[in-house]
Amino acid sequence: MYRGDLARDGHPPAATLNAAQAARLKVAWTAHMSGAVDGSPAVSGGLVVAGSQNGELAAYDERTGALSWKRSGLGPISGSPAISDSRVFAATLSGHVRAFGLAEGREIWDWKAPGAQPALWSSPTIYGGLLLIGVGSQAGDQPLESGRVVALDVASGRERWIACAMTDCGPGGGIWSTPSIDAAGRAYVGVGNPIDGILAFEATTGDRLWQYSFYADGERDLDVGASPVLLEVAGREAVAVGSVAGIFKLFDAATGNVVWSDDLVTGGAVHGLIGSPAYDGASLYVPSASPLTGIFALRITDGAVLWRHQTDLPVYSSPAVASGVLVVGTGAVFGDTKAGSVVALSIADGHILWSYNTHSAARSSPAVAGSLVVVGDSSGDLFAFRPA
Repeated sequence: MYRGDLARDGHPPAATLNAAQAARLKVAWTAHMSGAVDGSPAVSGGLVVAGSQNGELAAYDERTGALSWKRSGLGPISGSPAISDSRVFAATLSGHVRAFGLAEGREIWDWKAPGAQPALWSSPTIYGGLLLIGVGSQAGDQPLESGRVVALDVASGRERWIACAMTDCGPGGGIWSTPSIDAAGRAYVGVGNPIDGILAFEATTGDRLWQYSFYADGERDLDVGASPVLLEVAGREAVAVGSVAGIFKLFDAATGNVVWSDDLVTGGAVHGLIGSPAYDGASLYVPSASPLTGIFALRITDGAVLWRHQTDLPVYSSPAVASGVLVVGTGAVFGDTKAGSVVALSIADGHILWSYNTHSAARSSPAVAGSLVVVGDSSGDLFAFRPA
């Protein structure tokens, strides 16, 4: 699933790539899809599954890259597929969530979000027999939809509950973040304008726990599009997330109180800290798409910057962190999208261990499974890397 597990920390147990291996990464195989691959690939059962902006969902042999199956005409896929119980789940900007068989790609069910023209930027989240998905608006918020989280029955696709971001269920509060869920079943998700903050709710019922706005919206559209990361600080559960305005905050998970806050960069709509941070049990690693572009390593107790790796290009990719190494993509959303790279950094001080020129913006968040790294780019290329 997106970020590897429900903590959304980009550091799942299966990510064992170490710094020495990262320095020897080579292209194992490539595949081409129709449209940009902006979401993170999902790796399971010997297959790599990825979606594209031209509405393709495809599965490739993890070892060779050979195409196993492909489905087209699904609607633009911006997020990441999720795999559970031999099924693949994918959400589209045309408002659909679909379930497919992992082995052959046979469609099992199809659900359409309510609203005039809803967009599903959020990636499917599987929890306790439910599939949670965030509903937002199309780019530009025209029309402005009522933001909500919907829970579907994983087996059938039937709606189990709907929770609105706005207390009156009116337009606004679009959700294009992907929820994180803790061991007690509490979920946390970023919310768009006019809330521009974070919402905590019960994952099994949708009941609201608390909500926090980063700032008064003032029609600035400075959303929280990153997925919150769950961690423990001084024996208490905490939630870390940034906003496109460039503000990064750590919250007490139980109360929603702010533990600390950093103004890392000066952001703007669809820039700033739009990528989800990573966490390896020691430090937070925050990507920036606004100057200073790159990666910030933060101390979890007070948010102090431990090191910063500056990149020439913005970072929309959410970093993956393994054993002493962080992997992330670079490249723009607007302007020149024919430049980009995938970079591996040492978590000790941020120096480059390895890099690969993709010749196209790599906005996809890398998936690390064992020592395998899989990432997509805006040209529709899917790259798989392994240590030589």
